[in-house]
Amino acid sequence: MRDSALRRPESVFLGVGSNLGDREANLAQAATALQQVDGVTLLRRSRLYDTLAVGPPQPRFLNAVWELSSALSPRRLLAALQSLEQQLGRTEKGLQRPRTVDLDVLLWGQRILAEPDFQVPHAEMHTRRFVLEPLAELAKDARHPVLGLTVAELLARLPPGDVFPLEAQAASVARR
Repeated sequence: MRDSALRRPESVFLGVGSNLGDREANLAQAATALQQVDGVTLLRRSRLYDTLAVGPPQPRFLNAVWELSSALSPRRLLAALQSLEQQLGRTEKGLQRPRTVDLDVLLWGQRILAEPDFQVPHAEMHTRRFVLEPLAELAKDARHPVLGLTVAELLARLPPGDVFPLEAQAASVARR
């Protein structure tokens, strides 16, 4: 099947994060750059969450979820996201590494894609509070197409974690 450039727009949820440099500015730049991609419209953004990094010791992340409308094929959107990551200074690839910007497709309607380098729904989203908390802000009733559970149900299954809305983190620091 040919990977056509533009299709009927579909709802896509992205997990976004940054833990190097000015994390907030990095994510703002990513949002601005994403809005310049033909066939993509940034619809909504969750709050920012301050979170521990997964894996080896490294700086804390700012994480959020963005809802897009995309008329791009999955492969073309993935290529656009990877290009934006590089433009915004991401140099290291691989799991659990520090990064200026990380853009991951979490959900794409009820699509299921299982390719070696691209999985939708995101393979680990159901195990990560830092993904599910902001996703629940935007789409608590969205259903995981493989597990059949809503985002709210998946979140309720996770233990408490070190995931704080940025405003709450700032207020906590100010009280000390």
